[in-house]
Amino acid sequence: MKTLIKTEWRLLLFGFLMTFWSSPGQTFLLSLFSGDIRSALGLSHGEFGGLYSLANLLSAAVIIWSGTLVDKMPLRRFACLVVVALAASLWLLSAAYSIAALFIALFLTRQFGQSLMMLTATTTLVRYLDHHKGKAVALGGMGFHMAEAIMPSVVIFLIAAVGWRMGLQSIGVFLLLALLPTIWLLLNNHGQRHRRYIESLGQHNDEDLQVAGKTMSGNTGSRKQWSRSEVLRDIRFYLFMPALVAQPMLFTGFIFHQIHLIETKSWSLELWGALFFMYAMVSIASKLVTGIVVDRVGAIRLLPYVALPMGAGLLVLATSSHIAVGIAFLFLMGMTMGAQTTVSGPFWSEMYGSQSLGSIKSLASALISFSTALTPFAMGWLIDRGVSIDTLAVCSAVYIGLASVVAFYARHLVQRGLTTE
Repeated sequence: MKTLIKTEWRLLLFGFLMTFWSSPGQTFLLSLFSGDIRSALGLSHGEFGGLYSLANLLSAAVIIWSGTLVDKMPLRRFACLVVVALAASLWLLSAAYSIAALFIALFLTRQFGQSLMMLTATTTLVRYLDHHKGKAVALGGMGFHMAEAIMPSVVIFLIAAVGWRMGLQSIGVFLLLALLPTIWLLLNNHGQRHRRYIESLGQHNDEDLQVAGKTMSGNTGSRKQWSRSEVLRDIRFYLFMPALVAQPMLFTGFIFHQIHLIETKSWSLELWGALFFMYAMVSIASKLVTGIVVDRVGAIRLLPYVALPMGAGLLVLATSSHIAVGIAFLFLMGMTMGAQTTVSGPFWSEMYGSQSLGSIKSLASALISFSTALTPFAMGWLIDRGVSIDTLAVCSAVYIGLASVVAFYARHLVQRGLTTE
């Protein structure tokens, strides 16, 4: 790992910064503004959750197209475009005084923050560091978990000091003045790397054109390069997806309504925000360990286990209102988060190759975004009708158990080499 950091620090730092600054578009940070936004526009939990869900649904539809651009545009230009667009989205959100403006701002913030910042980072690390993809995604993806540790406290401070509107504006200004020039410098001469990658991929395709892509792990040259249309005809894709969406879908639902959660449990907002540092450290440790294991045994073998700690955490959450329950919940959630964000990127490369990785990941991202769009609205609707957080937690844990069983079966199909229906 030391050699990887020494030789590829620019690309790893690029991934770190992109995942870190995806945080303004992530639910765990946006939800901290939810109380002020609902108050300013007079929205209920269900109404704001519904609006957020609609914005996510639109983002899920658009990412099917926008995600393919990472395969087509020069990386440097595309990454800088995404950063500028995210900054503009935050400014628009800060200026939202109507439902229509709020909806557009939420859509753009989710599209450029949660979707494209993360997609660009993970696709880049897996594509260009394929032989070390597990460790590369683990190291670059640490940015997301550092943001989880740092940014909630920063946002709480900004809201208290300057208000939620100026807080959003401040983050947008920082993106333009600090992140944008840094990304531009880090990707200097990246075009040469990309040309070498294309040449290498062409050589591998000439040598291995007939390879069926049935291995559980390996490098780009030993696998068939699938197209997105071929992936859509593969039954294993649909069997793996319930497990792949479990963590982002349920995490989004519970964290979006985290203000209601801590009020129900009678926990302090400041204490809850401080606990995210512990959660982030657990996520980072889980990510680093998972990255090493992925490079040794493959992401496909690990996937069925990834969501199980989160399922256990949800069951614990339903048992009590003691703060120890909240600590255990975030600890177990952190284990799954670290593993999920490390396994998911290499998984698609192992299954389907890296040539069309952006297009394939954008398809998966669309399905994940669709699932994360439903949970804020569904949970908000249920909360408005008196369903308790504890009941939602138990039902979510049951879903994780079922999805993991289906993923085990899909892994069995991979081992047998069964690729399509």
